Amino acid sequence: MKTINLNTGEGVKITIFPDGQPHINIHNITEADEVKVICSITDTSKLLQLLETANALDNLFAKKKALVIPYLMGARYDRLMQTGDSIDLKVVSNLVNSCGFEKVYLYDVHSEVSLLLINNAIGITNENLVKAYDMPDAVLICPDAGASKKVGKYFGWNNNIKDIVYCSKNRELATGSLTLEVLEPQVCNNRNCVIIDDICDGGGTFLAIAEKIQPAHLTLIVTHGIFSKGFDELHKYFQQIIVSNSLYKTYHSPVVTTLQHFA
Repeated sequence: MKTINLNTGEGVKITIFPDGQPHINIHNITEADEVKVICSITDTSKLLQLLETANALDNLFAKKKALVIPYLMGARYDRLMQTGDSIDLKVVSNLVNSCGFEKVYLYDVHSEVSLLLINNAIGITNENLVKAYDMPDAVLICPDAGASKKVGKYFGWNNNIKDIVYCSKNRELATGSLTLEVLEPQVCNNRNCVIIDDICDGGGTFLAIAEKIQPAHLTLIVTHGIFSKGFDELHKYFQQIIVSNSLYKTYHSPVVTTLQHFA
C-alpha cells in the first residue's frame, strides 16, 4: 500500500496560492494502486487539502483504502449547545464522508459521535500514551465527565495507577468561564498524580486542578497538544507532560515527551 502524508508532504506536492487556496498534485501513484492517506485536520486549509487529495486519487482511479486522521477538527462541537449553533462535527464529517475511503481511523477522537457520523470509522485509543507513564503508586485524576468514560481502561493498561480522584467541572458557554472542584483533593497529598485527557488547548482545566492539590509529582497526559497559551503556567505545576505528535508540532518545553501516534 502506498502512503500520502499531508502532514509531512510524503507522496504529494502541496501548493498554496497567494489567495490561500491549496492545490494538490500526487506523485508515483497509478491506476488500481491501494493508497493510505494521513491527514491531521487541524484547520480548514488542511481539510480542503484532504478533499483535493481524494479528488486527485479519483482522477487517477486509485483505490482509497484507508484514511488516518490523527486529529479531527470540529469534534468538540458535536451537538447543539446554544440556539443558532452550527453542529461543526456534522459539517466536517459530511466532508470526510465525501472522500469515499474504505476505512477511516480516528486517533483518540474527542467525541465518540464522530464514530457514528463518519462512514467506516474505526477508533484508536490513547493506550500507547497511558502505558508510557512510569511513576509508581499513582493517583489518576479524572478532569470531567467525558474523561470518566475511559478510566476503566487506564487501570488495565497501566499497573502504576492505583487510585482515582474525580472532578466536577462546569463551563459557561457564553463567557467561557470555568468552575472546577476536585472532589477528594486529600487523596493526592504527597502522591504521584497523573491527569489524562484527550485535548489540551490553553490548559485552563488542568491548571485549575493543579492549584487545588498538593502532589509529590504531577504528570499531564494528553493525546492532542494544542497548548495555545504556551507552557509558562504549566511549568509551575507539572513535572512531566506526555503528548502524541497528532498535530505534527514541535513543543519547546523541557518537560514534554512526544510520542508517535498510532500510524
